[in-house]
Amino acid sequence: MSGTESPERVSFDSEAIPPDARIERYRALYAMGADITQIGPFPRATFEAWRLDRALLYDRHLNDIGHGRGELRAGRDGFTHWTVTLLIDGLLQVDLGDGIRDLKPGEIILVDVSRTGRNMMRDAHIATLAIAQDRIEETIGPLSGFHGLVLDADDCRLYADFVRSLLTNLPTMKTSSLPGATSALCTLLKVALESHGLRDPVVDASRDGRRLGQFRILVDGRLGDPGFDAETAIAESGVSRATLYRLLRPHQGLAAFIQTRRLEQIRRALSNPAEQRPFAEIAIDAGFLTESHASRAFLARYGLRPGGYRAAVATAVAEVDPIEQIRLWQQELR
Repeated sequence: MSGTESPERVSFDSEAIPPDARIERYRALYAMGADITQIGPFPRATFEAWRLDRALLYDRHLNDIGHGRGELRAGRDGFTHWTVTLLIDGLLQVDLGDGIRDLKPGEIILVDVSRTGRNMMRDAHIATLAIAQDRIEETIGPLSGFHGLVLDADDCRLYADFVRSLLTNLPTMKTSSLPGATSALCTLLKVALESHGLRDPVVDASRDGRRLGQFRILVDGRLGDPGFDAETAIAESGVSRATLYRLLRPHQGLAAFIQTRRLEQIRRALSNPAEQRPFAEIAIDAGFLTESHASRAFLARYGLRPGGYRAAVATAVAEVDPIEQIRLWQQELR
């Protein structure tokens, strides 16, 4: 995707679908991420989903609809990303296991998608940022302890204003602006957390986030070297072994972090319709010693074999299938 192209968007409007098929079509859209229930007599769903930088921004109008992630789904799909949901108007109820909470317009809630929970919407207008954990932690630092945190409208006013402006301007923006826009969302969320009274923890955490971001840049620059391993990374990072292991504990350790970055490089290559190299060449370029090892690791992380993933990309591009597009975009959040 070049920097002159417009951001990618998926739209859905239940009113354009026969009444007896509306809820099922919406359920199919969310099949990978949530169980959909009808909670009232007049279910309605319209949304636009925008692809940012390892993040998705949803602008949704929902009525009489509930989303749920039970233990079976949370344990099965392997999602590790976070959502930041802003209630613009209407009623949003959230239950993360400690009872139902009603959000007020202007408030936002942070949710770790790897955990169980459910929400219910009635005449609700909500904007949800779904973002890869390591992408947001580069700015804010480790997010542990923030699951279920609700920020008051006064605390997150700057974040909310920027989200509204971004949704208005995304249709005319260029893809080259999306990394900056995503970083701005993270920075304004950090401001909201500090306004909420969490300044000291956020400052300490954001210091870790900067270290993690710098280490990721180091790793990404060496992915093509199959000899680049945990010991080499420690030696070149300038960070103590103890600090590095602490930073990477949420990512299953140093070796797993390096492999994840290699797999992300492969996924990005397979997501590019113009990339015509055979998978074996792409895998070796990412630092894997064998095609078979790369293929097994790719399947374990993304739930599809490389050939299947590449075919799904081709289908989504050729047919503009919103279900397939959402499915592929969600893989970027791992």
